[in-house]
Amino acid sequence: MQFDDQDAVSGSRRNLLKGGTAAAITAAFGGPIAALASRVANAAECLPATASLQMVSPYGALAPVNDLTTGLPLIQLPPGFSYKSYGWVGDIMTDGLATPGTHDGMGVVLSRKVGRSTELVLVRNHERSTSTNAANILGAGSASVAKYDVGTTSGNYQIGGTTNLVWRDGNWTQSFASFGGTYRNCAGGVSTWGSWLTNEELRSNSVSSTGKMHGYIFEVPADPTATPANPNPIVGMGRMAHEASAIDPATGYWYLTEDQGNANTLYRFRPSNLSGGLNSLHAGGTLQGLKVKGVMNADMRFPTLCQTFEIEWVDIANPDLNGATLASVVGSVSASGPYLQAYANGAAIFGANEGCWVANGKVYFTDKQVNSSPNRSGRIWALDLASNTLMAIFVGNDITVGNSPDNICVSPRGGLLFCEDGSSSGLNAAGQTVTGRAMRLMALHPNGSTYEFAANNYNFTATQLAAAGKSNAVTGDQRGTEWCGSCFSPDGRVLFVNLQAPGITLAITGPWANGTL
Repeated sequence: MQFDDQDAVSGSRRNLLKGGTAAAITAAFGGPIAALASRVANAAECLPATASLQMVSPYGALAPVNDLTTGLPLIQLPPGFSYKSYGWVGDIMTDGLATPGTHDGMGVVLSRKVGRSTELVLVRNHERSTSTNAANILGAGSASVAKYDVGTTSGNYQIGGTTNLVWRDGNWTQSFASFGGTYRNCAGGVSTWGSWLTNEELRSNSVSSTGKMHGYIFEVPADPTATPANPNPIVGMGRMAHEASAIDPATGYWYLTEDQGNANTLYRFRPSNLSGGLNSLHAGGTLQGLKVKGVMNADMRFPTLCQTFEIEWVDIANPDLNGATLASVVGSVSASGPYLQAYANGAAIFGANEGCWVANGKVYFTDKQVNSSPNRSGRIWALDLASNTLMAIFVGNDITVGNSPDNICVSPRGGLLFCEDGSSSGLNAAGQTVTGRAMRLMALHPNGSTYEFAANNYNFTATQLAAAGKSNAVTGDQRGTEWCGSCFSPDGRVLFVNLQAPGITLAITGPWANGTL
């Protein structure tokens, strides 16, 4: 298959990609997005230079709040909110194994009654890559933990995987290893049948010593002790640098993101078996890529706020094709096999897609890539599944407004929250360098603005950590490291989220009704 070089996007082509009227936007989107469109229509703000702004939080100003578990002020929160930490790196889990580090994507996969109690089961990714020591494979100390690959690639073992956690009646009660032998389990997604899709973030053609390749999606059940995780990859969902997965409960279709810089699009997987259930996705299906209708390889990296596009889907014949260099509209880039095929059929180009969530008939997904020329600090898109209309609902050109949105979630009340995963320094709207920014949890207001909900406050000495019973924890200033894995309990009362580099899981509660979350 040949892929021809293409010239840079012309000014006329950029004009062609600009969205339609405010009336069309309002017709296509409901709920918070309709409110966003209404604001733009009334204020006539949907101009080529329009970007998101920061507003005062309806929850109030942030301040350090002590953890109810350790007494340490790990994060900053608005008045009235509190939290409990759990699963620090090195903490001994219920199964006797040490908690692995690099906490990342996470989801509530099951809510069940245990007597009079309500118990939630979460699955948490660990974005660990490789080690020369086989003992570092996640779950290596337990023969009952399913593992995909216990071989080496270039002398290194794959040490990523998942752990499961249990929350009952306001307290953490259990944690245990659930899957291992994978590489950089970054994000994933919750199924509608009580399991978690854990995704490898890797675009590689390398074969390990066991003859296995990486860059796949795997399924982890809520209770792997009763039903072990299937160690085989879901090949039909593609081999690529996966990020998030999100299912549309109305159709059973999955939406996938890929973090392969300037060589990715939004993907859709249509399973052959739409009845669902554990292992149903192994039956295969059709993988597709998003294309802007009527435009070959539309460059989606530079939208304006509320810009809209009509989209369609193009098929990907071989989801397991090796990747290769692609000379594209954004220059020579390393592309996955699925994207090579989608691109050849006209798929759109995004910067670096990350978080993905389906709610109320919309697919929300992020493009976190930061680039100083022109200044950009991330985007969030909303795809209306009924109309096939795509809208840019957050456009950042200022890291103080929102710095590289990564994982996202939508609360049961309909509020969108995104995790920042950017540098501690960057440009503001005036082109000035801002330094020393703590990473935050940001809420996207229905009017298109953002506001701060929480900030990373982790900066402790060994003496402070020892006094809190965490002698093995990471010391020093970690405030510039990312948040990840945000997800709400089904009743909306608890926000679960991870601090990646310190390696801690938090459960946050408080007066949610005071704001939009």
